[in-house]
Amino acid sequence: MRKLFSFLELGSEGFADFRITEVESTSISIRKGVVEEVSHNTSIGGAARVLFNGGWGFYYTTDLTVQGINAALEKAYRAAKAVSGKAAEKSRIRIERTFEDDVRLNVKIDPRDVSLEEKVKTALEFDKCIWKGNEGIVTTTVGLSDSVKKEYVVNSYGSEVRYEVCSVRLSGSAVAKEGDLVQNVSTAVGGSRGWELVEEFDHVKEGSELGRRGVELLKALPPPSGRMNILMDQSLVGVFIHEAFGHAAEADAVKANRSILSGLIGKRVGVETVNVVDDPTIPGMRGSYPYDSEGTKAERREIVKNGILVGYLHSLETAAHLNAKPNGAARAMNFSSKPIVRMSNTFVENGEYGLEELAELVKNGIYLAKSYGGYVDPARGQFYFTAQEGYLIENGKIGKKVQNVSMSGLTLDVLNNVIGVGNDLKLAFPGTCGKDGQWVPVSGGGPHLAVKDVVVGGRR
Repeated sequence: MRKLFSFLELGSEGFADFRITEVESTSISIRKGVVEEVSHNTSIGGAARVLFNGGWGFYYTTDLTVQGINAALEKAYRAAKAVSGKAAEKSRIRIERTFEDDVRLNVKIDPRDVSLEEKVKTALEFDKCIWKGNEGIVTTTVGLSDSVKKEYVVNSYGSEVRYEVCSVRLSGSAVAKEGDLVQNVSTAVGGSRGWELVEEFDHVKEGSELGRRGVELLKALPPPSGRMNILMDQSLVGVFIHEAFGHAAEADAVKANRSILSGLIGKRVGVETVNVVDDPTIPGMRGSYPYDSEGTKAERREIVKNGILVGYLHSLETAAHLNAKPNGAARAMNFSSKPIVRMSNTFVENGEYGLEELAELVKNGIYLAKSYGGYVDPARGQFYFTAQEGYLIENGKIGKKVQNVSMSGLTLDVLNNVIGVGNDLKLAFPGTCGKDGQWVPVSGGGPHLAVKDVVVGGRR
């Protein structure tokens, strides 16, 4: 297929690729037991990229005839020539090897074979279970989404890959209220498996448990405030390592000097027991994929090894800029989106401690469980995350439950203040990550982490 680009005069350092992306997806949204949205969409189109004399051109089209593809490449080529030589720094790419592959969908139940009626019924039943027997719940939200993405990438260096990947996610949240007191709870299941993931999820049990947790939190203790030792569960570790640390490890942020990790390769960023990995090759995980949107094979990426920063997540361009190996981290949401550096399944690796041992290390503080989102500034390293519930730790024992509680601070302070890493790794955060207007499936996790001297807050 290299002849596809033969009419382009790219020069010795030039590059071109063409990517066809087809996405078939379903999305269902329910609020307070009422179906607010049901959509089923299919999008298909192609995107041409051309690098000429340090300048990029990009053009997308829905015309996938030979004439349409050639026209898209020609327009991308003209755009690249128009900007070439005008940027302060020339863009370049690094390709160490090419790939030829065809990876087909491998799931037990293709979500496209499940009727829309069945999907709506499942979502409504899940919502109904949250309400049932749980007085005090005032609002519920349920979301069910699935998609099958097919991508074909060919480039002027000789790569030609096709792959298919599936994504399924079911989520629920509830608000419990008593007087002026409001408590928020949520749960979700998601992965790159098929509809079997939803069938294996006990939505009756999980829905009822979600509502019960919300109501019980109304009677829990107000959370403490101040600087104290904490114990984070796997889901909160997942949100922290994805949001506060992972985005800072994306090499486009490093290249743009918008990351606290810029220039720190080979430097200590955490204690020796902290190891951080991003791995898109784990079967069935929500952030898994075989190739990225540049046609680079996905691979396990070590970011932190024994507390030392050892790598970033790279596209072909950031790898060239930072003199690193491309590692398959460039993903595009659809055919009209440019590939940008993204995480996949990001997690802290296992340590040696059990949960009770970690509580003993904390001694006096709070156990934060079940993440509920937050805020992060990767350029400054500041974060604010909320846990759905907490438990007081007194004399090394996990005790009484407390209400929605937050933690805040600086990312590298947390990693350098870790006093214990658990041995119960779990990818407990099946999320959807937004960046530059693009949304992709991801997951995060780790074992329980004990950290000293963290700012905690909540209702008083």
